[in-house]
Amino acid sequence: MNEEVIYYPKEAVGRAVEQFETPFFLYSEERLRENCRRMKSAFEKHFPDVWPLFAVKANPNPDFLRIIMDEGFDFDCSSPSECFLAEKLEAKGMYTGNYTPADELKYAAERNMILNLDDASMLPFLEEIGVPEILSFRINPGIGGGERESFVFAGPDAKYGVPFEKAAEAYKKAAELGVKRFGIHMMTGTNIPISEKEYFAQITKKLFEIVAEVKREAGVKIELMNIGGGFGVPYKPEEKSLDIEELAASVRESFDTQCEKHGLKEPRLMIEPGRFISADAGWRVGKVLVIKDSYKKFVGIDASSNDMPRPSIYGAYHHASVMNDASEQEPVSIVGQICENNDQFARDRMLPVCDIGDVVVIHNCGGHARAMGHNYNGRLRHAEYLLEQNGSIRQIRQAQNIEDLFKTTKL
Repeated sequence: MNEEVIYYPKEAVGRAVEQFETPFFLYSEERLRENCRRMKSAFEKHFPDVWPLFAVKANPNPDFLRIIMDEGFDFDCSSPSECFLAEKLEAKGMYTGNYTPADELKYAAERNMILNLDDASMLPFLEEIGVPEILSFRINPGIGGGERESFVFAGPDAKYGVPFEKAAEAYKKAAELGVKRFGIHMMTGTNIPISEKEYFAQITKKLFEIVAEVKREAGVKIELMNIGGGFGVPYKPEEKSLDIEELAASVRESFDTQCEKHGLKEPRLMIEPGRFISADAGWRVGKVLVIKDSYKKFVGIDASSNDMPRPSIYGAYHHASVMNDASEQEPVSIVGQICENNDQFARDRMLPVCDIGDVVVIHNCGGHARAMGHNYNGRLRHAEYLLEQNGSIRQIRQAQNIEDLFKTTKL
């Protein structure tokens, strides 16, 4: 059993349930810092000047982000709202939108973000907003990977990036516009299966081949290389954790081999983890409201998929724990109150026999959980709390109330 998956701060959850109304998210500052340090130190051994960016989309809570910044990360932003956060928190980083209009690019540029264009068709926008000194392109290297089909961000079916065959032409046009310095970026998928430990070395090799062609065909030298994120994390207890030390070493080897092969000056490495940093630093905490014996047993809790929609969107697995003293287990499905049958956190899972009022903890909810939420059925978004390193628990986001849902309308 993987302790990283099944662990949760049981004592702190118990205190939080006594103090605060459920459901809520609880984040661990200690675990968040540990994850940041583990990734940063693994890459710094091989790339002393590595530039780590946190993918804000994974968890945009400002208090959460302040901790990550304190550990030496800047931001990977993909919307004006995320750029707004970066400005407020005085962070730097890269802006990687897709199908991005000129006004969004201008907004990001004005907040000192490196623009990372998704396509050469956006180059004319730079003439409208002002040509930056440094520019990057997101490249579709023709290959991708991910935990499931919707997690694959490169290849012929992906909507992202400049096709690698057109990369040299894109850089040449950018240079002709007056861009002086260049970066290159790829993000080929998310939650790359942990078993594919050589994946990042392979896609880095592919990216260097593109860099060499860009230099040869366009006369452009790349000084920043962003290999993206997508570093896999285990969601099931039987899954192993990613060996980030081994991964960083394999990327180092790829850099050495490819720079020598193509006669390239080594670019500065950028990485943009989100899930790896945040996922196992958060938990969704709720209580059992209703137990229904139907064709199977359903345990209804006070949380719904509107606040943690990954299982409902693409059947994602999240480990679940029940805080009681039951010695027997039974197969149950943990469900919410949304009027959709996919509003199920766990299906046919062997769990301790539940009773009304029992606390249910959904794991791996620190990243791509609340951030993906919505208000379907008029269901409210719930509070977030931070378990600080000194053991205290403080609120870092208030829960919505019904009036909040209609503040932008006229009743």
